Amino acid sequence: MTPRPSCDIGELIDRGFSPLQLRVVLLCALVALLDGIDTQSIGVAAPSLAAKLGLPLPAIGPVLSAALFGAMFGAMAFGPLADTLGRKRLLCLATAGFGVFTLLTAWADSYWTLIACRFLAGMGLGGAVPCFVALTSEYVPAHRRAMVVGVQYAVFPLGGMVGGFLSAFLLRHYDWEMIFIVGGTLPLIVALILLVALPESVRFLLTRSGSTKAVEAIMQRIAPEAARIGAVYTSREPRLPGASVKHLFAAGRARTTMGLWVPFFMGFGMFAIAVLWAPALLRRDGLSPADTAFAVAFNGLGAFLGSMAVGRLMERSSPAVALIPCFLLGALATASLGMVGTSATFAAVNMLVHGLALGAGTTGMIAFAALIYPTAIRSTGVGWAMAAGRMGQAVAPLIAAGLLLIGWQVWAIFLAIGLGPLLAIPFIARIGRDGGGPQAGISRPATAPAPEHGP
Repeated sequence: MTPRPSCDIGELIDRGFSPLQLRVVLLCALVALLDGIDTQSIGVAAPSLAAKLGLPLPAIGPVLSAALFGAMFGAMAFGPLADTLGRKRLLCLATAGFGVFTLLTAWADSYWTLIACRFLAGMGLGGAVPCFVALTSEYVPAHRRAMVVGVQYAVFPLGGMVGGFLSAFLLRHYDWEMIFIVGGTLPLIVALILLVALPESVRFLLTRSGSTKAVEAIMQRIAPEAARIGAVYTSREPRLPGASVKHLFAAGRARTTMGLWVPFFMGFGMFAIAVLWAPALLRRDGLSPADTAFAVAFNGLGAFLGSMAVGRLMERSSPAVALIPCFLLGALATASLGMVGTSATFAAVNMLVHGLALGAGTTGMIAFAALIYPTAIRSTGVGWAMAAGRMGQAVAPLIAAGLLLIGWQVWAIFLAIGLGPLLAIPFIARIGRDGGGPQAGISRPATAPAPEHGP
């Protein structure tokens, strides 16, 4: 009996994009879009929430941070679960949970109910990100992984822009509760679409579950020439037994893993200030609610453009060369947010620059995290790095609320918080010096497509 030929799935996937691979990228991008819409919408609705519950504006800080703390725990929990149970089922669960608790936010009638709804919605949002980043990374050619993840996550700030304009429209025509009714219904629809149309990661199926029939069915659509000859599919990806979290610190990965967390913390924290607190603080300085929503929407536009570009920059240079200027410009833009006065135009331009810089910086860090870890721990690695970012998003608004509570002026708050991105730069530089060598434990992607040879 003639033995069946062996084909490495990594080489087959690296040859290009099939319609199935493109479908995975687009469906996962839908979830990133929803994340951006929700993050922007809660910031715009915050003053109305405070008024409904009879709260002073600084008291809304814990409400803004509740979803972010939930996202932190969601990323930490769903990442390892996705490495064990599969990316698709956890992504569907996270998206549906986010939708349910966003809907319930519209009817929250007490301070603690509101915090609980935002925390649980945040768990869904945070849990979705490592799932869709890993799933996308495992379906695209390795030499295009940074660019595709960057372009895909660019949909997050695009969602912020959509959320800003959508919130402005809804506030002009409906009560503020409609923001959460629309924002909760959309994820439930998307979760159903994912359940029907999204495949499981073929790399996960091969390295973890050993589901041969499922692998063959997926590869039939990616590389039909291999299926025609009855190929046996293999993977060079290592199998890492035991708890996935421990492998983030094994095989020389500890320094790189922990070094990633600081830029995640600082970058996402500063981005959260613009998205969550800038609407309220700009209104405090005299901008109208509609003008504030309009100006903040440009933060999403800038972040979209920066996120679109950063993956390509990382491919053409090194992470440090691409990311350090982003964090420098982000520090400057954050520090100057409090100086826009009552000018909607100046506020919009500042928000555009802020989004461009920190959108590129944070998305670049996500793309880099997706490159570092092998399939067996990719969701865990991205999830725990995202947890550090979510912690930054949660802590930064609390710091802003505390400074506001003790009487700081708006310009002083933004000036102090603008120091955050500067603190991330030495860690980015050190990751760049490590260069992804064996001592860092980095799993480098190929730098060029696999040769076009038969299986």
